[in-house]
Amino acid sequence: MTTPGPEGSTRADGWQVLVTGALLAVATLLFRIPVFLNAEALDSDITVVGLQAWHLAHGEFSLRLWGTDYQGITAPLAALLVETLLPVRPSLALALSSVLGHVVLVLALFGVLRRVVPLPLAALGAGCVAVCPEPLNYLTYSAFRIWSFTLVFLALYLGERAAGESRPRWHVLFAGLAGVAVGLGYYSDLFVLQFIPGLVLYLLWWTWSAARRPRWQALGAVLLGYVVGSIPRFRAHMKPPRLSEFSLSNLEQVWPLFWEQCLPYVTGAKLFASADGFQRPELRPEGAWFPLMVLGLGAFLLLVLGGALIALLPVADSAARRLAWCGAAWMGVSLIGFLFTGRAVDMMSARYLVPILLGFPLVAAPMLDRLVRSGRAAVGVALLLLLVAHFGVAGWRGYGGWIDGGRPHVTRYGSGEDEQALLAALQQRGVEAATGDYWAAYRLTYLWKEQLTVAPAHGSERYGPYQQRFASARRKALIFFPAIPVTPYKVPEPWEDNLRREGRHFERLTVGPYTALVLD
Repeated sequence: MTTPGPEGSTRADGWQVLVTGALLAVATLLFRIPVFLNAEALDSDITVVGLQAWHLAHGEFSLRLWGTDYQGITAPLAALLVETLLPVRPSLALALSSVLGHVVLVLALFGVLRRVVPLPLAALGAGCVAVCPEPLNYLTYSAFRIWSFTLVFLALYLGERAAGESRPRWHVLFAGLAGVAVGLGYYSDLFVLQFIPGLVLYLLWWTWSAARRPRWQALGAVLLGYVVGSIPRFRAHMKPPRLSEFSLSNLEQVWPLFWEQCLPYVTGAKLFASADGFQRPELRPEGAWFPLMVLGLGAFLLLVLGGALIALLPVADSAARRLAWCGAAWMGVSLIGFLFTGRAVDMMSARYLVPILLGFPLVAAPMLDRLVRSGRAAVGVALLLLLVAHFGVAGWRGYGGWIDGGRPHVTRYGSGEDEQALLAALQQRGVEAATGDYWAAYRLTYLWKEQLTVAPAHGSERYGPYQQRFASARRKALIFFPAIPVTPYKVPEPWEDNLRREGRHFERLTVGPYTALVLD
């Protein structure tokens, strides 16, 4: 049974909401089965989070994620919590800690949409984020960013709770908690700066429109909460991007990348799927996927444009309008930042455009609301079903080598079998520390549980003590991995020639795709 809720929203019986939320959570988890099966394939950027979580557990505290000045330790804390509570191997706990953040995000979005549209439309709207193209999907299991997005959506949910709360004390409390969530989200990752203008617009909208509520108290609570949530960021001395990065001259350089690769990639119009974790060749549309892609993108454009136009009309539902303006600001700021900062350098820069996907359900809310009010809810259901199907296929195919014939499977790289064999061989030869490329170093150190550390000799340095261990080791090894596209640690032959010229003795060791030169 469904009954009208405040401000035109709908409320379903409690058990229906719980069952629907549970199904959304399960669907979000099931969609990441390829990740869970191949948890050992997670890259160095991700495994740095797991490594720092272990060091946090042993009292080595820092307010920043290793090697960054723009990310906090929310992700390592989440990884530590999951690994402590769940009896699973560390790599799986690391992946779960990120995906569970995405589950919370989806449920918060569901809770927000449920206030303005009926339960089925709210579930499908959240489903557009539960299953998603690879640029966003990658961030759902990459461990270092999703919790910042989750806190943004928790702020929205708390804001909606405040907007619908008639008791002044609870109205102010929820407003304050929304501010805390925004502050913590911005601390977690300065990427959240893209969401701040939309959140400010949203929070001002509902606090100022609350004629009979303590608007000044609520606004003050939001600001105070934001300051409280920002304390870790202040103490960590994080520096936001400089306005000087914006330049019209960047547009000419970035536009081809944006139009030909990144925008199609983030919307699922093009797929770039990895077979080995590094190279991402384009997958061409085939079979039924092409018409599904066309219909899905058509539904996406229709809902975005329709929702944006209706949001401009004062006759539209006020709750849906404020959500749409918030989502539109996310999408607009994301596009401006992408095109004019020059930070986009390759296809993987599509991740900077994920606010387009996260803001979409909010922008679509006014159109979905009008369809319901005009007795055409089935049209909204059909449009969202097309989009969920399109996003689902794009995201699933985006797993690349982790699926075979549409079925998830464990790859050799994803099992970590070769890596454990390499560890055993190096330990047998008395190797105390090793070095190699960044994309191999932290991953191997994590998979080996720091029994043998690999310091990066090429690429970013995230944790200095690993270099110190390598420098002081009595017996060392150089590790080469041919799948890494550009690195001096791709093949060992040039190094062997140099070592021979220097008269140094070494032993060559090959395990799976890895080659190690053990130095005396």
